[in-house]
Amino acid sequence: MKNFEKVLDWKRALLVKGATVFSYTLLLALLSQIRIPLPFTPIPLTLQTFGVLLIGYYLGAKAGFFSILLYLLLGAAGLPFFSGVKGGFLVLSGPTGGYLLGFLAAVYLIGKAKETGLLQRPIYALLLGLMAHLLIYFFGVIWFVSGYYKFFTTSYTLREILTLTVFPFLPWDFIKSLLFAGFIISEKRWKEVFKK
Repeated sequence: MKNFEKVLDWKRALLVKGATVFSYTLLLALLSQIRIPLPFTPIPLTLQTFGVLLIGYYLGAKAGFFSILLYLLLGAAGLPFFSGVKGGFLVLSGPTGGYLLGFLAAVYLIGKAKETGLLQRPIYALLLGLMAHLLIYFFGVIWFVSGYYKFFTTSYTLREILTLTVFPFLPWDFIKSLLFAGFIISEKRWKEVFKK
């Protein structure tokens, strides 16, 4: 009987964990729809990366990684999870595909930082938020240049490529990193208030 109860408890815990992971996948899909298209680049401004930071913070490295992976798989399978209510493998293999894959590395970084206590200080939360965005840029630029961009032209300079893939997003992503650090501070203060 005790073994049966243990199995039942394990299944319940697994179900709750799975539902939590999926709920954050849906959150990322919703944040992906908040977008501002830019006329000079196929990459829009979105709230996706803010969602990635939150997922890493709340789910940790492993569960966060699986949540993002689920987002990518469901989006690639055709569900309208990607920016602009789009889905399908063509979106994942398009100009923004590298950024999407970079989410996996970024969420793992933030998750590990949370698990090791590095996000306790606001300045570290801000710096790690910025580092997560730099990781996403790295994957995005490599993908854009090697997989997508080469089909159109090879005559652009590195500065011009970065103007398409990184520079327009720096202020926006700095603000998101600031919001992330501020969110962590606010959450801690609310927890202290409720403890009293």
